[in-house]
Amino acid sequence: MTSADDSTPGSFSAPSDSKPERSDSQWMRMLEAERQSIAGDLHDELLPYLFAAAGSLASLQRQHPELKTKLEQPAKWIDQAREIARQIMSGAALPNDLSNGPLVAAKAFLDSVVLIADESPSLSVQWKHLDASAQFAWNESQTIAVYRIVCEAVRNVVRHAKASELIVAWDASESGWTVAIQDNGKGLDLQSVSKSSHGITLMRERARAAGLQFQITGTEGSGTRVIVSQSP
Repeated sequence: MTSADDSTPGSFSAPSDSKPERSDSQWMRMLEAERQSIAGDLHDELLPYLFAAAGSLASLQRQHPELKTKLEQPAKWIDQAREIARQIMSGAALPNDLSNGPLVAAKAFLDSVVLIADESPSLSVQWKHLDASAQFAWNESQTIAVYRIVCEAVRNVVRHAKASELIVAWDASESGWTVAIQDNGKGLDLQSVSKSSHGITLMRERARAAGLQFQITGTEGSGTRVIVSQSP
């Protein structure tokens, strides 16, 4: 992956209280550094307590068989909390390997964390021209922005769209490239949702910071289409 800037996400100074101007690339690195910090805090501060609680419950169940039934539900809650923490950590930090571009990395993350049978049992997902996207010379800002936008858009489909089909497509021509995320779900009221949705706002801001175009279209009952592309 080629990079327009040799520095890595997180290698910047925190803004002072005077709120000096900062470039879009600095904003993006700040955002990634904060996400990395969240992942580290979950790993170091929360997970040890969840593992300890799970171990204590298992020990109580062995020592007091008469309590086993009553402790089964709390044990399941702790297991669920550990899985949720794992998913948050996986999503907060950037992948270690982005050398094949953002779409390959996004597919690997989504397949292992989001697009699993228990979360989306009836959703059929197609990735179009994935190999071609891996050959493109992505710069750092575009890679991070597209990776985050694709992951957020697909998460939204799984959580809210009630879709049976999802297509993530890469297309390139002499005039530039486009990544489109299209579902056949229930759609949304863009006028009301886009103003209140933190996820849509952040996707739009990420695209802008990377010098990309962002568009979301759709109406209730007709699915939703998210497009990120090179600026003309």
